[in-house]
Amino acid sequence: MAAVFPFGKPAGPEDIVDREEFIAELVERLSDGHSVILAGPRRIGKSSVAGEVLRRLRERGAYTAQLDLFHVTSTEEFGVKLLRAVLENRTGPYHHAVRALRGLREWLSRAELKAKVHDLELGLTFSTGSPDPEEVLETAVNTAEQLATRDGRQMVVLLDEFQEVDRIGGEPLLKRLRALFQQQSRVAYLFLGSQTTLLRTIFGDRRQAFYRFATLLQLPPVPEHAWEEYIRRRLADHDLTISGPALDTLLSKTGGHPYCVMAVAYNAYLSAKLEGVREITSDMVHFAYEQTMDHLDEFYTVQWAEIRRIQHADAVLRAVVEGGQPYALPLYPSAVSKALRYLMRISILHKGTQRGQYELVEPMFGDWVRRHT
Repeated sequence: MAAVFPFGKPAGPEDIVDREEFIAELVERLSDGHSVILAGPRRIGKSSVAGEVLRRLRERGAYTAQLDLFHVTSTEEFGVKLLRAVLENRTGPYHHAVRALRGLREWLSRAELKAKVHDLELGLTFSTGSPDPEEVLETAVNTAEQLATRDGRQMVVLLDEFQEVDRIGGEPLLKRLRALFQQQSRVAYLFLGSQTTLLRTIFGDRRQAFYRFATLLQLPPVPEHAWEEYIRRRLADHDLTISGPALDTLLSKTGGHPYCVMAVAYNAYLSAKLEGVREITSDMVHFAYEQTMDHLDEFYTVQWAEIRRIQHADAVLRAVVEGGQPYALPLYPSAVSKALRYLMRISILHKGTQRGQYELVEPMFGDWVRRHT
């Protein structure tokens, strides 16, 4: 049975709220061979959208591969994991971790797998030598193009937390990837990342290797009316309702942040279920909100400790939380600017609609700051 109001993991198609037009556009762009960057803070639904995009692409007959670079520690591991993900379009999924070339060799040495990839040029995976890590990565990238060409398919590769390439191999790795990617005609890339500022630099700075390589798209916020319709529908699936004031309270206190909406909605649903009532009231939503705050307390505490390590970042954040102007603080403007850039880089703040305005990405964290600092 599907989770009710899923949070903390990718949502299924029935729980992706008001993204149909956006998903359809992504599918078409990638099907046409155009690479796309999907940027935005963590916990706003990027992975759910990306997963649905890949599902629809597979339904169309495309090959897909995906890799989370947050968990990759070296160029060799990058190449090995990417090659495995690409080959799984032929071999089927392999559920054991493979991080190094030796493990990949062992996997591919199995007779039934050799038969499935015998027509591909995978010499290094069967050789006894120790290829250079860049050679492993080059083989992985080239195999994606080769496999798509041999089988007459389009290949779409999802690279999550793409900004981590800078940590894994720095500018030389970025340059090498761009050189390899731009030679491909049957492979498109969907780049995901939570550090929007860094991604903008990688793809938008003319001095960078990936300058204008892909189209940058922002995941739009979910309109309030879409949340209302979704929450009422999902509750109705379980013979529950929610009062108008309770729903208004839920959306107001969470600010419409996807993770927070789902978490509070689930806790309210659970309260109703345990109490044996059929309607969620405002009091139940307030209780669910406090429950969610308790569950997030440790996470927010760590986040606040990280912020305090950067000079003046805590003071600047408090000013935004309290509705003030950061530049009105008794600090040098350059110090305020530096703190704001940091807070935006780690996706705590984003620019508002008016000049000089900044807003919390996750309003519940702002509430936590008011209570605890």
